[in-house]
Amino acid sequence: MKNKLLLSTAIASVAFAGFASAETKVGGNLEQTFNALSSDTAQTSARSFGAEHNISLSSSKDLDNGLTAKYGFTAEGDSAFAADSHYLTIGTDTVAVAFRRDSGINLSSSAVPYIGDQFDTAAFTGLTQGSSLINDSDVHDNDHVAIEAKVMGGTVALQYAPDIGNGGADDSDVGEGGNSATGLIYSGSLGVDGLKLLVGKTKTDGEGATDDTSETQYGFSYNFGQFTVGAEKSDQDVAGTDTDTVIYGAAFAVNDRLTVGAYLLDSDQEGQADDEESKMLQVGYNLGGLGITVSYADNENVGYSNGADSEQLQIHTVQKF
Repeated sequence: MKNKLLLSTAIASVAFAGFASAETKVGGNLEQTFNALSSDTAQTSARSFGAEHNISLSSSKDLDNGLTAKYGFTAEGDSAFAADSHYLTIGTDTVAVAFRRDSGINLSSSAVPYIGDQFDTAAFTGLTQGSSLINDSDVHDNDHVAIEAKVMGGTVALQYAPDIGNGGADDSDVGEGGNSATGLIYSGSLGVDGLKLLVGKTKTDGEGATDDTSETQYGFSYNFGQFTVGAEKSDQDVAGTDTDTVIYGAAFAVNDRLTVGAYLLDSDQEGQADDEESKMLQVGYNLGGLGITVSYADNENVGYSNGADSEQLQIHTVQKF
């Protein structure tokens, strides 16, 4: 009985360790959009309002072994909340191990100086985009483990997701043996003021008849005074088909509240006669507590289909609390 009592006490002490005093931060935002699409193809032209709301909780605690644990999650949704992202990071300011989903550095982000949303959302919503910048081998959107180190004025992360088909598993689930994915990414400045780099590669290991997929991405931006310029190149290999996408962008801060930007996209896919192209203008204005962005995009050969042209207008507001 004595041994059982000691065992029970140990289990209880571990189970309730999370109740130790730690400051919890609450944050969130409300995003609202208006999208207007005009298309020359069978993809119907449309206009619509949309909204997304997010609430986040985060905290940190110095552990008994001298390391620090940082943890949190974000509940995201339009009609119902669900834990879209979460993270637990244990380590020091220099090296740490993280267990997370939809959190941390990733290739779904960009070094190009967008004022508002990227091309995927601001230019191609409602369209069958060929140059999808959300790659099929992304570790980021799945539950994964990462080792991160602060080096060369930034962060380098080695990531591993054991089962990308089980990204929403609960705390007692077992995967179905889906494809695994790996990633190696650097995000930082190399210690150069005004420079921002995002470089990395992700890969999914196919099983059975499923081909491997991979993406290599190189991106940079440089800020000098009121101007910021940047470029990005993405090489994707999905099911044996190569897709090369290049993006150029420049932004100008007119003053502390107003910023304007111009962006170009050109995508070439193996086996397609026509490149997918897009030109986008963005204007952002900070009203103090409310940010508003207007994006206008002119697309050509959407989905690499000759003559499949479209125009899209997006008005996007963000209010943080």
